Amino acid sequence: MTESDDTGLKAVSDQEGNPKGLNRESFGLYKQIADIWRQKIISGEYKAGDILPSEREIAAELNVSRIPVREAMKSLEYIGVVRQVRGQGVYVKKVDLGELLRIVGPMGTKPDPVVFNHLFDFRLLIEPYAAEQAARLATPEEIARMKATIDEAKAFMAVGKDVEIVSFDFHLAVMQASHNEIIVLVSQFLAELLKLSRHYTQWNRVRRKEACAYHERLYKLIRDHKAEEAAAMMRQHLEDARVALTCKEGFMPRGSCCRS
Repeated sequence: MTESDDTGLKAVSDQEGNPKGLNRESFGLYKQIADIWRQKIISGEYKAGDILPSEREIAAELNVSRIPVREAMKSLEYIGVVRQVRGQGVYVKKVDLGELLRIVGPMGTKPDPVVFNHLFDFRLLIEPYAAEQAARLATPEEIARMKATIDEAKAFMAVGKDVEIVSFDFHLAVMQASHNEIIVLVSQFLAELLKLSRHYTQWNRVRRKEACAYHERLYKLIRDHKAEEAAAMMRQHLEDARVALTCKEGFMPRGSCCRS
């Protein structure tokens, strides 16, 4: 069955006469299309700098006309997710974290003990829950991504390379596997802060091995769908990481540093 109306619907693919994957009875068709592509971008299927398929290709995939696709792209551009370049297409925008980073202070140049401890407080609220949800919801591909970051960290350690960034990638993979849209968005900002703050943590050889061991245990718990245990392990991991901060005078609160 094929039909056409002012919503831009031109073909249908289910028994009730709705386009595949879309429900025009709930809200505007273009909003549904925008949400589909916003999810694709948030999930990492399309990354910053990638060009999206053409209006024609998207319309064909969803069995709709180009009109709602065009409106969907305009709405995504309005909220800063994509940018349209005349004659070239629609590109995924890179999230500019500069303004956000300035809000929490110049962590890239000097440490701020209050902000740094607040960062760990926030991580302790978010990441155990993310690990719990990942154990329930992670896809085989997402679990494989976690394992890949662990393998990469081991390879780096074997040749004496820094593993800090790879370690952050593991945490990022866990948060993305939570399938919580807000956590996924926050995780990108959090990763930038962690990269900046790595200068103030004790990433010595022992610390690297400890972090890798924690990640290995977390990976196995998530893989085996042990949600509560994964949450507890992530909490323990973060508490241990907090005390691994460099114990510079005036940086960590007195009494909070318990290892050298």
